[in-house]
Amino acid sequence: MKKPAKKKIMKKAPAKKAIKITASQKAAVVVTSAQARLAAQGKKLTATREKISAAKAKLGLKVTPAARRALASARQGFKATNETYRSAQNAVKTAKDGLRSAQVADSLLAAEAKAKEGLAAFEASLNAKVAIDLAAAVKKYGLRWTKTRNAQNAKKVKAAANRLAAKVKASEKKAAAKVKIQAVKAKAQATKAAAKAKAKAKLAAKTSANRAAIAKKALAKKAAVKKAAAKKAPVKKAPVKKAAAKKAPAKKPAAKKTPVVKS
Repeated sequence: MKKPAKKKIMKKAPAKKAIKITASQKAAVVVTSAQARLAAQGKKLTATREKISAAKAKLGLKVTPAARRALASARQGFKATNETYRSAQNAVKTAKDGLRSAQVADSLLAAEAKAKEGLAAFEASLNAKVAIDLAAAVKKYGLRWTKTRNAQNAKKVKAAANRLAAKVKASEKKAAAKVKIQAVKAKAQATKAAAKAKAKAKLAAKTSANRAAIAKKALAKKAAVKKAAAKKAPVKKAPVKKAAAKKAPAKKPAAKKTPVVKS
């Protein structure tokens, strides 16, 4: 009963040591987590956009300092969330690149494992042939035959090992070239994204400054109109009083007419 238990443990150990599964799983977990963060950040970004639209609607209904503050805070929140969203996008891209490199590494490991298995099978087949041929030719050749055959087999194994090593090196070179190309593409995309982000940030800053200047001018015009209206109200009352005062001198020309009659 103890021997089969030991055999089961030996079978499970190599299954756990499969390197390609662990590398790809780790990369996949990183990709899924990055995508989840990106989705959550996208929801936050939409929420900030809705806040900006609501603040603009309130400001359009009535221009107040509170409405301006709400719009400014909403815009600041949008900028912050947009930056985090872009960083999350970059994280997803890097995670995908890591997954690709992990897959390449797994393929290399699989190729090496296959090469080792082929070598082992080749050695086993050679050994089996050696045993069969030895059993048939023990009477004829004896020890010399076995020595020469073992030497030949060793040379064949070395040649096969060299061939497989050359194939593995060629596959590694190809994989390294692919990884370099992917890295160059990723860098180019990152630079383009950074340039676009800077341009968008500059445009946003300019538009916000222009909007603030327009709002200030509108407030200044409204204040001037209110002051002019306040000044015009007392001016209208004064001429009414002056008209009443002018009625008294209107009677004085009648007094001037009397001396004209006397002469």
